[in-house]
Amino acid sequence: MLSTMPKIIVKRAVKFFLFAAAITIIATILTYIINPDLKELMEGVKSRLPNQVKESTGIDKFWSFIFNNGFMVPLQMLILALVPIQFLYVVNIISTVSLPGILFGVVLQVNFNKGFAMIISTIPHFVFEVFALCLLAAVLFELNQVVRVKISNIFKKDKKVISFIKKFLETIRTYAIFVLPIIIVAAFLETYIADIIFNLFQ
Repeated sequence: MLSTMPKIIVKRAVKFFLFAAAITIIATILTYIINPDLKELMEGVKSRLPNQVKESTGIDKFWSFIFNNGFMVPLQMLILALVPIQFLYVVNIISTVSLPGILFGVVLQVNFNKGFAMIISTIPHFVFEVFALCLLAAVLFELNQVVRVKISNIFKKDKKVISFIKKFLETIRTYAIFVLPIIIVAAFLETYIADIIFNLFQ
């Protein structure tokens, strides 16, 4: 499916993904080493989860993941991409990947074997979900570039001719054809497959 995407977009998405994975690993290691107050930390983590995700199960949980990760997070990233500050839209990805890292570190402290099982069971949906957001970020990189060029044109005599509408429509197309379907797969894996993988280690 990604073979139809421009290579520059895919390469940029892979770079964003490697950056995101590194943040998760660092968050896991730091949380494990620092050994924070687990009760206070878990309350903080729970407060960052959307209410519909915390309270739902089964198919409702599946749709909650799609709503949050497939619509709300991409919308926030799109809005941030319209701000003429480079890489501001990556903040959502950093927030998304740091939370699992903190949880991994906490669970590894409490029970190393269960922590390891949780990490393994999380990998499939983590890869799909985060790569989808990184793919969106790779396209938003170009949209943000257009925004910054449009603003800089205000102060220049030799203005660069560049179409915001064309790039915006390309972004929406990439989201609809690639990003959203991958996030739906991630939601399915997180709702139904993660527990199965986790139970294999019990």
